[in-house]
Amino acid sequence: MFRSTLSRGVSAGALTLVLFSSATRAQEALPTIDIAAARPTGGSEAGRGPTEPKTPEQGYVVRNATTGAKADIPIRQTPVSVQVIPKQVIQDQQITNVREAIENVSGVRSNSNELEGYNFTIRGFRSLNIYRNNLAIPSGDSNPSGFDTANLERIEILKGPASILFGRAEPGGIVNLITKQPLDERRIVVEQQFGSYDHYRTQWDVTAPVAEVPGLAYRISGAYQNNGSFRAFQGGERVLVAPVVSYRPSDWTEFTVDTQYLGQRAQSDTGFPAFGAYPAPLPLSRSFQEPNDPRDHIESFSVGYTFRQNLEENWKLTNRFNYAATPTFSKPNLVGNCADDASCVDKDGRSLQRATQYQFMSGETFSTNIDLEGKFDALGGRHIFLMGLDYVNSYYDYYYSNGAGVYSIDAYAPLYGTVPSSAYQDAVIGSGYKSHSSNLARQKGFYVQDHVTWFDTLHLMLGARYDVADVTGGVSEGGYDPVTGAPLYDATKDLAIADRLKARTRVDKAWSPRLGFVYDLLPELSAYGSYSESFGLNNGLSASGEAFAPQRGKQWEVGLKAEPMPGLTATLAFYQITKSGVLTRDYSSLDPNVRTPAGLQRSRGVDLDIIGRVTDRIAIVANYAHIDAKVIADSPKEPLDPYGSGFLYAHLVNAPRHSGKIFATYDFGDNGLGLRIGGGVTAATHSWGDLQNTFLIPGWARLDAFASYTTLYEGHKLTAQLNLRNINNVRYFTGVDTYFNANSRFNLFAAPPFTAVGTLRIEW
Repeated sequence: MFRSTLSRGVSAGALTLVLFSSATRAQEALPTIDIAAARPTGGSEAGRGPTEPKTPEQGYVVRNATTGAKADIPIRQTPVSVQVIPKQVIQDQQITNVREAIENVSGVRSNSNELEGYNFTIRGFRSLNIYRNNLAIPSGDSNPSGFDTANLERIEILKGPASILFGRAEPGGIVNLITKQPLDERRIVVEQQFGSYDHYRTQWDVTAPVAEVPGLAYRISGAYQNNGSFRAFQGGERVLVAPVVSYRPSDWTEFTVDTQYLGQRAQSDTGFPAFGAYPAPLPLSRSFQEPNDPRDHIESFSVGYTFRQNLEENWKLTNRFNYAATPTFSKPNLVGNCADDASCVDKDGRSLQRATQYQFMSGETFSTNIDLEGKFDALGGRHIFLMGLDYVNSYYDYYYSNGAGVYSIDAYAPLYGTVPSSAYQDAVIGSGYKSHSSNLARQKGFYVQDHVTWFDTLHLMLGARYDVADVTGGVSEGGYDPVTGAPLYDATKDLAIADRLKARTRVDKAWSPRLGFVYDLLPELSAYGSYSESFGLNNGLSASGEAFAPQRGKQWEVGLKAEPMPGLTATLAFYQITKSGVLTRDYSSLDPNVRTPAGLQRSRGVDLDIIGRVTDRIAIVANYAHIDAKVIADSPKEPLDPYGSGFLYAHLVNAPRHSGKIFATYDFGDNGLGLRIGGGVTAATHSWGDLQNTFLIPGWARLDAFASYTTLYEGHKLTAQLNLRNINNVRYFTGVDTYFNANSRFNLFAAPPFTAVGTLRIEW
């Protein structure tokens, strides 16, 4: 079904020698570094936990995360907003992709379709920064792939600048995918889904220790999905296989190898059009692609390891490595050809113009880091110290082309079958235009962080990072004479690589500090505050050939963290983020392509996140976000007219002023058996679909519900579950394509109407 991909010659490792003098050793009275017995239930970043949660309500309890501090520090004592979506929430809501899961966190929006699932908006800023077990997989650049939830233990989202620990990143935050790790006990789970629009999905999760080799265990998770769509000509298939092997010869040493293959053949939805200021008044099922539009094909895989060695009772060394590759990203599509038409429709008010395009990418990313973590007493406080080095190497080749033909269709009475199959081949050839690009990005970083606790109530965290990052790119463009069809100039991958090899490397260097505090007002309530900076995108070269400074972000944040009931946690945050150095048109030049880093964007807001177990029978996940995200400085059109800029005071894309969700469950049974029900509402006010603020994404509110019944069948757990999504059948759009679709008014992502999914799951 999927063409297999083999990779040879991939190897990596790290050899580290750490010398300690006896004077630096920790006091024996200190709490020791987290080892096997202290790991959270259900697994952790670098190891497996002893058991799964005993009840679904326990699966909602979240107290620890690795993303906020990369150290054994509880969320409650970390002066940042880091939220966790545990797998029990994913299971209750029957979520199969990350773009739907992130609705459970305040201020996070999706700009992704079914095929590409990595483009998000966090606190108003676009983020392509996806991490896997704390290592970068820059999916927006070199690994444009979707994600499946079958092998995820949880999803962690760090809001605000994350450069202190992760280097280059957008200031809104990052998404970190934590994968399932082998357990200390044998467990097999198989489930089958049947749903609306020909949705079929088989999912499995098998884990067990190897009795013949003490300390050795494995886990194999995966899924196969075949589905149609409420959108005409959409749908496809997806397969995930994710084996993991862990070896722990003692509680002080652990080595885990984590692998994954994801293959997809599906039709990439190129979007729904906007007529005027609103989405077109057309059925959501209507597509302006064609039945003969070839399915897109993406293959991606990753292989990595985590090595942990406790050097003594209070010091440990952790080395991580990951190789991620997308050897195949083949995307032929029919797209709207309305980039120069503000209404995206001809003067007759009916006709849409379409063109064929093709995109192909092959990329790979190496990422590794090494952390030294220790606990000791000094200056009257208890310290948790972290020092680390990391390196990321990301490379991709990208090919874009389009056909010369234009194909009209009546938006209100479409007649399909008018686009010949040869038109897609013309797009592959590039009969209208073609371009190859080759890009290499590298990052080296060193960071130090210290978390100090005084009087058991005051927790201070401070740290800094220094990055050296470089980007080198080359481009080769080509085209054909529109009359004769003769090639005007050629474009090849080899020419793009040659252009990169002789191009100037843009090097950025930056410090990224973070400092903050948490003060325990009560055993159940803490106040916190923090300041952090981000190190952002390389801005390229000016018209004179000088390198622009990189984009930078700054955030101030204050808030409250609480555990009002055992197992129920809440975070209330007030923040302001500014992003500087955004490239915008330089109106002092007559050339419309000349840019200057005069743009300044700001996001202010409040977000609230609640998750956990209210009682032994009730669990809840709820959030609310208020965001005011806009451009506050831009290049003026006239030097004497500071208000004449094209983007000044424009609102950022897909950042609704108000959004939120509440989802609660009630358990009528005991010990994970019996009837469970749940449901809730997800809502958002309107937002803007482009930075020019010319069209709106309407506001919406959606109702969801589920019911499940678990019983024992011959000693095995058997669960039947029914999920109803969008019960009120509201018409809404989740976001816009701000990455792959250049036609900004033809890129709305329509959300499914009412759908039902039934699931049968057996565990033994």
